Amino acid sequence: MLSVAVCGQSRIANANAEAVTITVSEVATEALAPEVHSAGTVFSRNETLITAGIAGRLIWVAEPGDFIAEGEAVARFDCEWLALQRDEQKAQADREFSDVEALSREVERLEKARELFVASVTQLESVRADRDRASGNMRIAKVRIRQIENQISRCVAAAPFSGVVTERRQRAGEDIERSTVIAAMTDIQNLEVRASLPVRYLPRVSIGDAAFVRMSEIRFESRVRKVVPAADAMSQTFEVRIELPNSAPSFVAAGQLVSIRVPLSSSIALTVPRDSIVLKEEGSFVIRIRNDDTAERIPVVVAEADGDRVAIRGDLSVGDRVAVRGAEGLTDGELVAVLSES
Repeated sequence: MLSVAVCGQSRIANANAEAVTITVSEVATEALAPEVHSAGTVFSRNETLITAGIAGRLIWVAEPGDFIAEGEAVARFDCEWLALQRDEQKAQADREFSDVEALSREVERLEKARELFVASVTQLESVRADRDRASGNMRIAKVRIRQIENQISRCVAAAPFSGVVTERRQRAGEDIERSTVIAAMTDIQNLEVRASLPVRYLPRVSIGDAAFVRMSEIRFESRVRKVVPAADAMSQTFEVRIELPNSAPSFVAAGQLVSIRVPLSSSIALTVPRDSIVLKEEGSFVIRIRNDDTAERIPVVVAEADGDRVAIRGDLSVGDRVAVRGAEGLTDGELVAVLSES
C-alpha cells in the first residue's frame, strides 16, 4: 500500500512539473470609451484669393504680411479711362434729356395745331417718334452710366474679411485680365484644427464632443466644431474640425502641426486584458483555460482598447478564463498551472 501511494504522488508531482505556470483573467462585458489619437493641422477658417474685377493696369498691390481690415483695399487699378467714359455718358444723357424736352414741346404745339387743322397727322406722328427715340436713348445712356460706375467700384479689390496678405502674385504697373489672381489672404484670428480619424469611428464622434489639443508644450481642451461625414476612399478616414480659442493666434499659426486626442462615445463589448492578446502571423488569439486546466487557442478580432482592457470579437463568453501571463508559447490541450487570477 505504501508503494502505491508513493507512485501516485510521484505522477502528480511530474504532472505539476510539466504544467506551464500562468496567470488568468476573466472575459467581461464593459462599456468602453476609448480615445482616438491623430495628427492635425491648424487652418484658417477664412482663406481666399483676391482676383481682378476688371481688366486694367495695377497701380498698387499690398505686400505679403500686410494686415488689411475688412473692406479696405488689397489692390488698386488705374481707372481714369473709366471716369472719362462715365463723364462722356453723362454728357450724352444730358443731351438726350434736352432733346426729349424740346421734342415734347414740339409734340404739344403740333397737337394744338392739329386741333385747328393747320398740322398734318404725318408731321405729328414723326415728331412723336423722334421724341420717343430720344427718350429711349436717354434711358440707355443712364444704364451705361450705371454699368461704368459698377466697373469703377471694381477698381479697388477690397478685402472680404480682416486678415493678412500671404502671397502677392501681381505687381503695380502690370496689365492684367479680369479674374486674374492678384493676391492671397488668410484670416489669422479665426483658426481651427483639422484632423482625419478612422471612418469606423464616425458614428461615435459628434459636434460638441470634447477634444484635447497638444502643440509643443501647450495643451488645452476644446470642442469638435464640425464633423465631415464623407470618407476618403484611399485612407478610409473622415475629417473633424476642432475649435481653437480666441487667444490661439498668440501661440499658433496656420499650417502648424498639432496632436489631438478625441474621447469616443462608449459602447458595450466583450473585453479581455491587453496582455492576453497573442499576436501571430496567422492572426490574433487568446488562450482560453478549460475547467480541466488545459489551454485552448481562440481566434479573435481586436476592436479597440481603453486602458488595460481590449474589446474583442470571437468565440468567447462572459466568465471564460483567459491566460494573461505565460500564454505566448501555449498550444491547444497543454496543461497549465494557474498561479493567480485577476
